[in-house]
Amino acid sequence: MDYNEFATAHRRLAVLEYLNRAATYTAHEVDLKAALAAGGQPVGTDVLRADLQWLHEQGLVLANQPGGVWFATLTAKGGDVRQGLSTVPGVARPEPK
Repeated sequence: MDYNEFATAHRRLAVLEYLNRAATYTAHEVDLKAALAAGGQPVGTDVLRADLQWLHEQGLVLANQPGGVWFATLTAKGGDVRQGLSTVPGVARPEPK
C-alpha cells in the first residue's frame, strides 16, 4: 500500500468515526472538512466529495446533495466497519482499544 492509499483509507475511517459521533449520525460536508482538518487530515472539497461518493457506493454512508450541498449519514454497515466488526478494502481498520 502506498502513502496515498494509506492516507485515503484512514481519512475514510475518520469520516465514519465523525459520523458515529454526530447527532442523528449525519453531517454536512463543511463539518466533515473541519473535523478532518482538526484531526490533522485537511482535505479539499473535491477529495471529500469523492470519498463520500465512494463510501456511499460501498453502502457505508448515505450521501446526498440537496441543492449541491453534500450530507452524509452513517449506515449500519458503516458502523460495523468503524467498530472493526467487518472490513472493507479501502477503509482502514480502527486501532484496538
